[in-house]
Amino acid sequence: MENEEEQILNSPTNKKIIGIVIFYFLITFILSRLMVYLVIGQWLPNFFLTIRGVHIHHFTYGVLILVVLGLYFILRRPNVNSASFKICTALYGIGLGLTFDEFGMWVRLADQYWVRQSYDAIVVMLLFLLNIAYFREVKSGVHEIERLIKAIFRRLFSI
Repeated sequence: MENEEEQILNSPTNKKIIGIVIFYFLITFILSRLMVYLVIGQWLPNFFLTIRGVHIHHFTYGVLILVVLGLYFILRRPNVNSASFKICTALYGIGLGLTFDEFGMWVRLADQYWVRQSYDAIVVMLLFLLNIAYFREVKSGVHEIERLIKAIFRRLFSI
C-alpha cells in the first residue's frame, strides 16, 4: 500500500501540479510583500479594505480562496487535465501565498505584519511542498547517506 501511495505522490502529474502551486505561492508572497512596502512608502495609494475602522488583511482573502477551492474540488472533482483544474491549481497557490504571508499575524492573533514567523512560515511551507514533490528522491538520498555511513563504520571498526 505504501509503495502505491509513493507512486501516486511522485507521479509526473503531481510534480507538475506541486510545481505550479509553488510558483504561484512564491509569486504571491513576493508581490504581496512588495505591494505592502509600496503602500507604506506611499508609492502606491492605500487601497486596503477597511470596514468600520478594521483593516481586512490579505490572509482573509487567502483563506476565502482556499475555502471556495476546497468546496469546488469536493463537489466537482475536476479532471486533472482540464483547464478548470489548472486554474484552480494556480488559485490554490495564490491562496496559500496570501494566507501564509501573514502567518505570524494569525498565529499571534495580533495586528503585527512584520514578524519573523511570517517569513519562517513561507520557508517551511516551501520546503514542505518541495518534499512532497520530491519525496522519492529525498528518501533515496537519505538511504544512500545511510549506506555510506554504514560502510564507513564497517571500514573503521573492521580494522
